Amino acid sequence: MIRFIIRRGFLFLTLLTTLTTYAQSAYDESADPAADYAAALSAAADDEKKVLMVFGADWCPDCRAFDALMKEEPLKSTITDNFVVVHVDIGNWDHNMEFTEQFGEPVAKGIPSIAILSSGKDLLYVAEGGEFASARSSTTEDLNNWFTDRLNSLDQ
Repeated sequence: MIRFIIRRGFLFLTLLTTLTTYAQSAYDESADPAADYAAALSAAADDEKKVLMVFGADWCPDCRAFDALMKEEPLKSTITDNFVVVHVDIGNWDHNMEFTEQFGEPVAKGIPSIAILSSGKDLLYVAEGGEFASARSSTTEDLNNWFTDRLNSLDQ
């Protein structure tokens, strides 16, 4: 009987952990990326920021790593101070692809990938070479330096 209770408890904890992880997902497959993009453009105009589109999927370990790194300092401040962020779920390259294609081919060589836009919809940068597809091996400092350099080049 004790074994049964322990197994049930373990199963419950596993299920709870899985649901919590899923609930915290950055890539919501039911989200409307066009509506999120429109809201981001408006917020970016109000706050004098750029829009950072992040393309990825929950199954992708590099996408999860990239999202986690974006929540760590100093990258978190760089992102928050300069961008309104929109995550776009692309599934297994079978979800939101029409929407994604308006930014070039950001996911052709791997995910996660990004596009940076002005609040006026000008495409300022798109990662078409799989630049972030190995995010698991990146550090917060590496990514922060990359974003800082990119912002400096865009502001010139």
